[in-house]
Order: sequence, then C-alpha cells, then structure tokens
Amino acid sequence: MHARACAYALSRTEEALNVALEACLPLCALIARRFVSRGAEYDDLFQVASLACVNALKGFDPERGLKFTTYVTPTVTGAVRNYLRDQAPLLRAPRAMREKAVLLEKARDGFLSAHHAEPTARQLAEKLGWEVEAVLAVWTAQSAAHVSSLEEADENGLSLAERLPFLEPGFNQAEQRQDVSRALALLTEEERQLLNLRFTHRLSQRDTAARLKKTQMQVSRMERRILAALRKELT
Repeated sequence: MHARACAYALSRTEEALNVALEACLPLCALIARRFVSRGAEYDDLFQVASLACVNALKGFDPERGLKFTTYVTPTVTGAVRNYLRDQAPLLRAPRAMREKAVLLEKARDGFLSAHHAEPTARQLAEKLGWEVEAVLAVWTAQSAAHVSSLEEADENGLSLAERLPFLEPGFNQAEQRQDVSRALALLTEEERQLLNLRFTHRLSQRDTAARLKKTQMQVSRMERRILAALRKELT
C-alpha cells in the first residue's frame, strides 16, 4: 500500500491513483465494517471511506517521512465518524422517519428546480400530501444533524477543536481531533458561545462576561467546568 501510494505521489496519473486505491480498498472495507453496528448501511460507509482514501492519496507527501498507512487510517476513520455524526439523528430515528427524510429531500430538490426558490413547509406538505407538522418533524431531525458553528473553519482552515490551547500537545492526530469535535457537540449553546469568545476571539473573562451578561466570577467557574467536562469526556 505504501509503495503504491508513493508511486502515485511521484507520477500523479489517473492509472497510478486507481492502482493505489485498489490496494487501499481492503482497509476501507475493514474500517467501514467497524462502524456498521452504529446504524448506517455498509455500502454507504464503504463509499465514504473510499472517497476519504482518494483524498488521502491526493494529499500524501512521501517526503515527510510518514508511512501512508499511518496517514490514511486516521483520515479515513475520521471521515466515517464525521459521516455518522452528521447522520446520527436520522440514523437513530425509526425507519419511517428516514424514509420520510428521503422523500422530503426529493420534493425539495424538485421544488427548487421548478421554482428556483426554497419551498416552505406548507408547500412541501401540499406536494407530498402530508401534514405540515410531519414536514417540521423531519426538518427538526435533519437540523439536529448539523454541527455547531464552532466546527466551521477560520481563515486558516482550523476549527475551534484545533485551536483550543489546552488541546494542542495531545490531540494532533486527525482521529483524535474528531473526538474533540464530538465532545464539543455535547455542550450547550451558551457553553459553546463562551468557548468561542474565550478561545476563538481571545476575549478576556471580563469582556466575555459582558457579552454573556454574567459576572466575571460566573464566567470563570463556567469555563473551568466546561474544560473539566471536555477533558473527562475525552479520557
């Protein structure tokens, strides 16, 4: 696998990429099977893993002295975990809800193509013959799958999980960063806002307290509690 990844890195041809990918597919299959028990279909997980492997091959640089297997495994695993995280609310939902989500997405795409505008819940309900409440229920499940804005990259391409100073020494691997992202997703909106102000915008506790309409002491205690909870979750 490493030799074929290096061969592609040197030639960058489509043929070399296909040869390297074929050597990696057993690893993709192994990683996909590891996560089947979490509710997703194997074929979907395998596709996600394979696409992540292609990206890993394209980003691999042998001159860095890193074995390709060391580089690709956390990359592919992280991509599969991301997929499961983003799909989690629907994967945990009953099959009927998942089927409704597929129908709703198709109806939305059809409406967009026909009208070049986002449909309202009522318009989708009329198109599908549903109650408006059914559309809203599916939307709620879908919106819960979206990650907090804390996971959005800054101008340097880094998420908050990669910028928090107390995480830098021990969380420099891709798979571990995904664990941090999931831990952050467990926080409340106010807790994420506090971290955003303190570690993204580098505000002092006093300025953060003013933004959150709290006392500095409350912010200090809240910050200690959040960091302790994150450390506990990650260990």
